[in-house]
Amino acid sequence: MPNTETINHFVHFDLDVNFWVRATPDAPSARPPRCPVCAAPGQQADGGLILHGHGLRTRRLRGPVTADGEPTELEVLVRRYECQRCQAIITVGPRGLVPRRRYTAMAIALALWLWSVWRWTDPAVRGATCPTPETGVSRPERWTTLRRWARAARDGELWPGSPVASDWSLRRCTERAVRCLGSLGDPDAPTDEHRIFGAAAHAR
Repeated sequence: MPNTETINHFVHFDLDVNFWVRATPDAPSARPPRCPVCAAPGQQADGGLILHGHGLRTRRLRGPVTADGEPTELEVLVRRYECQRCQAIITVGPRGLVPRRRYTAMAIALALWLWSVWRWTDPAVRGATCPTPETGVSRPERWTTLRRWARAARDGELWPGSPVASDWSLRRCTERAVRCLGSLGDPDAPTDEHRIFGAAAHAR
């Protein structure tokens, strides 16, 4: 078996960010049923553990907690496990947490919807999703983080999307991606923003 000592894998627990923050599941409750790398059972039939608890890590997340709420910053404790078969490190966190990104999936989806569908300006989108004030004087009209999200959405890195034409603009590609995501949301949601927010919270 190849050495997987450096493999890190993220697993979503079926609980949203708000509920997770209020009551972080204990290690037995959050333990995945199987290692996502080698498929070993998290716990054997005789009670022996394959996925050992590997401590807690703090993640700082940004974004509104509701579709029409003010952006905020919150701390989330994620649980880590080490597989005794392949030595992979598995991180378990709530729905809505995106590996290696500081904003929640809901904040990213909402920002991209406002930018690509409603054509809000960068500063307006930032004001709706970012809890920190703009700093620096270099091109304040352009939020570079938003473009990174847009490229990731276009390339299918955030959630599954639909094919786009090679000559489409980044904004049009992003609109296609967020509309596809929104189609998975609650059709009875009061607004498009509530629908995209809910769809992002459940996307894997």
